[in-house]
Parts: sequence; C-alpha cells; structure tokens
Amino acid sequence: MNKPILGIMVGKIKNRLFFEKGFYQNLQLIGKQRNILVYVFYPDQIDWKNKRVRGFQFNLPSKKWVEGWFPIPHFVYDRIFTDYSKYRPYIERMKKEKQITFLSEALHGKWQLYQILSANPIYKEHLPKTDIFKGVQQLFTWLDHFPIILKPIGGSHGKGIIRVQKKHHQYEIVGRNQANQKIQQIFLNRRQLSQWILNFISGKKYIIQQYLDLTTKSKQPYDIRVLVQKNYVGRWEITGMAARIGDSTNITSNLHGGGTVQPVNKLLLKEFGVAKANKIQNLISSLSESIPPFIESNHGHLFEVGLDLGINRQGKVWVIEANSKPGRQVFSLLGEVELSRKSMTQPIEYMEFLFKEGGSHFNPH
Repeated sequence: MNKPILGIMVGKIKNRLFFEKGFYQNLQLIGKQRNILVYVFYPDQIDWKNKRVRGFQFNLPSKKWVEGWFPIPHFVYDRIFTDYSKYRPYIERMKKEKQITFLSEALHGKWQLYQILSANPIYKEHLPKTDIFKGVQQLFTWLDHFPIILKPIGGSHGKGIIRVQKKHHQYEIVGRNQANQKIQQIFLNRRQLSQWILNFISGKKYIIQQYLDLTTKSKQPYDIRVLVQKNYVGRWEITGMAARIGDSTNITSNLHGGGTVQPVNKLLLKEFGVAKANKIQNLISSLSESIPPFIESNHGHLFEVGLDLGINRQGKVWVIEANSKPGRQVFSLLGEVELSRKSMTQPIEYMEFLFKEGGSHFNPH
C-alpha cells in the first residue's frame, strides 16, 4: 500500500449518523483527488479478526452516506465530541495497533489546559484566574472580589456556561443551560443561589473563572478564533483567524448561540484604532504561533489547535480556550473560500507528510 488510509473517528448521535457531514464529505473529496481512501467510522465497529472496519462514505450520485466495509486505517482523525468515556476501551484497543497512528492526542478539557499554560509565566499573564469548582463557599469567596464564570470542564458550544455576579445585595445569573437555552435569573440571597447552583451543576466537573468583560464598545461579547495547524512539512502555522461576535444578551460569542463573524483586522480597527489594532494583532499572531507547540511539548502529539482569544477594553489579550478538535465554519461564514479549503486540506497534507516520513508504521506518540 503506497497511499495512506484515513479513518475519521466519530461518535454516534441520536436520530442521525454524525455531526460535521459537510466537513467529512470535503475531506473524502480532497482524499479522492490524491488517491487516498477516506471514510468515517464509529470506534466500536472494528472487526479485528478479519482486519476490517464498518464505516461510511458519501456517495455523490445518490447524495447519501453509504455503509460498507473498509481496510483498517493507517491514520485516525479523532472527531468524537461527546460520550468519549463510552468509547475509551475501543480507542485504547486501536492505540495498541502499531499500524494505526492517531493524528493527535485529545486535550482533556479546560482545567488540563490551564495547568499546562499557567506553568509558563509568559502565558500565565494572559490567563484569567481559574480553579476547579469545589463548592458554593469558594464561589462566594470569589464573588466578594469580582464576578465569576462557571464552565463545564469538557463542555463545548457555550452550553452549560453561566456568569454569576453580585447586584446590590442580590445575585444575578446569566448564561445557557445544557440544552443551549438562555438563562437569566435573580436570587435574593445566598441560600437561594446555592441551591440553584448545586442543582444546575448536578455533580458535573466545572471550573470557576474570574469573569472578564470582553466586549465591544456596544457591549457585544466577542472573541478571536485562530486556527493553527501543522502543514505539509509538519510545521505549525496559522491557517486563519476570524472574530466571533455575540449579541449583548449573551455572555459568549459562540456561533451555536447565534453569534456572527467578521474579519479580525476590521473589528480591531473599529474598536481600537490603527496603532493599537496593529499592536494587538501582532500579539495575537505571536501567541497563536507559540502556544500550540508549547501545549504539544507538555501534553502529547497534536496537529491542529483552535485558539479562542479575548480582548478587554484596555486592549489586553486573554487566552480563553484551546481546542484540539476545532471547528472551521468561521471561514465559510466569512466567505473566505480559500481559507476554508486550506483548513480542510491541511489534515490530509499533514497525514501524507507523516506517511512519507515513516511509512504506515510511523507513530508520533
């Protein structure tokens, strides 16, 4: 076999095949142009005895995903977003196979990321105060100093994130529940708030963070999403960036919560003027180029990272999130066709680089 085989590993979704169908369809098309087999599979659908995988490919004539048997992949692109623990035994089994290389080792949530980055004094300066949520007593201690934000350790799409702040002698909560519905409530005292928080968190692992006012002049929350990927020679490079803007009733700019996108330079220019905008953009580029390799050296193999950076009214840049399974819809929403295509081509080109470097038995772990 002189061409690599790529298996896109996904999780099962109720009443549908999987998320990101358009992205996987494009990956399959890019692979086909290079004579590379690309298919989508669930981790529990491997027939080890007969060395084959039950998976899916998009059929162009029928415009449908068709199920079939495929060879075991040389490379696995992990795109499982939920119920990871359910698939762990199957994934561990795959990792024992020398012929299979995972393109990256998934980051284990927001707390692991904070621990990695805060070990470096340069990056720590750009991190909001963060800790594991230990209970309501800790919450009230923090609230005596500043508003806070609670985030699920492994959450995504802005779900389950709430801001808590003191308002006179009452407490206000704003955010989104696990179903991504907006929440806004006032509590008259600590007891009411405590009961609500414990019920809302319901035993899940959360982090508590200092809330930062990362909004535009018109009070809209926004952040900068930067996609950083390894290229065809295995070097980290910035693929592209975009500003995501939420409406003033939201606490995040997440697109799943109804946010919009804008070019970064256009937004920064409007918010900060030419000189300051240039300075901020240079810092964004500098952080984006250096953070992914730093995380990789302290975590394990990675090949793409989505960085979410916030900017306060004084122009200070904050690192909000780094995601090892980044989305890339910001580029198509911006109308950046070339950037969108590049973001999808890079995984295939990087996989080809690994294959050429060490053949199918190359293992970067």
